[in-house]
Amino acid sequence: MSREAHVQFCESLGVRFPGATHLVIVCRSKTEAERALETVRWIMGKLKLTLHPSKTQLVDLGREGFEFLGFHFHKRRVRQTGKLLPYFWPGQKAMKSVRRKIGQIAGYSRKRVPLEKIVSELNPVVRGWRNYFSVGNSTKQLQALDHYLWLRIRRSFLAHHQGTRGRSKRAYFLTWFACSGVEHFDLVGLCGRDFERSRKKDNR
Repeated sequence: MSREAHVQFCESLGVRFPGATHLVIVCRSKTEAERALETVRWIMGKLKLTLHPSKTQLVDLGREGFEFLGFHFHKRRVRQTGKLLPYFWPGQKAMKSVRRKIGQIAGYSRKRVPLEKIVSELNPVVRGWRNYFSVGNSTKQLQALDHYLWLRIRRSFLAHHQGTRGRSKRAYFLTWFACSGVEHFDLVGLCGRDFERSRKKDNR
């Protein structure tokens, strides 16, 4: 919800108002949703506030879903029962953002930075992201980020060891990585077979 001009003016004079509010209203039908939206608009008008035009929308949770506070919310059918239930996992914006951050820390341009420093900078990012997003139905996304993290660190490791024989440095990477102290997004699935197979495949 965006603020009116008089509210912004008061804030410029030092008056403190509550921050912009984000809310989600879940309804059983489109008709109910439209009625709820009009009610919210009426309430906001009474408070001299307006709904943000580009962020206010009606969506079908069973089709496109929506993103809220970094998560994507969607209804999916449960195989065992056939019922539609709400699921949520890290949204695309959040995934792209953390990948970009990993790339900045462990990118090729930092090949002269000690690997220990790179790991020490990566771990707070991984830990903070994991603490926030390790809820709901996020396992698939967390494992995908673990795989991406492994690839970026491997690339950084190989750049640090240019001049060393290809096979020997690739073999040494597995040993180094196991003892590097790198944290992981998905702690539960860390020793999963699929992740282990993907690591061996990418190390060929």
